[in-house]
Amino acid sequence: MNLIEFLIQRQSTPAKYLIEPAPSHEELKQLMAAAESAPDHGALKPWRFLVISGSARYALGELFVQALLQRAPHTEPDLLERERERALRAPMLVAAIARLDHAHQKVPATEQFIAAAIATHQLMLAANHLGYGTIWLTGSRVYDRQVMSRLGLAPEEELIGLINIGTVAPTAPSKQPQRRKSDVTYWTGE
Repeated sequence: MNLIEFLIQRQSTPAKYLIEPAPSHEELKQLMAAAESAPDHGALKPWRFLVISGSARYALGELFVQALLQRAPHTEPDLLERERERALRAPMLVAAIARLDHAHQKVPATEQFIAAAIATHQLMLAANHLGYGTIWLTGSRVYDRQVMSRLGLAPEEELIGLINIGTVAPTAPSKQPQRRKSDVTYWTGE
């Protein structure tokens, strides 16, 4: 399959269909190398990645529960359990982190954030190319400063997503990607 065909057929895999094995250490190095080739105005490398796998996922689940209880102290137990399980669906999660220098003279924070997002997507594409399924997940837990702090993020860093990665389960439904047509117009200069 050529590159264009690969990109057109790419789709997210729901986390509940991501099973062991996750990428090996050597494969993870390849994913990071793919991320490092992202466009990066000023060569700031305004991103970093935090890999969460194995038993660390249980600690992440507890962190999600504690953060939810801070936001909503009267959350029902079944919702707390669902929050805990979010960290356990895939065998590997990669926290994508944007490191923003708001005072940079030449590269606005918006461009830095975009570079971090592109690096994250390139990591996902590399994982897909190696045969793994991925999905980029966000939600209140990702945007929670308590979660960010407990994960070791500095004040100038933002968690932009939790990339769930694993082998696609044989039970995963196969579907044709549903695409929206891009809105393309041509500016004529008038």
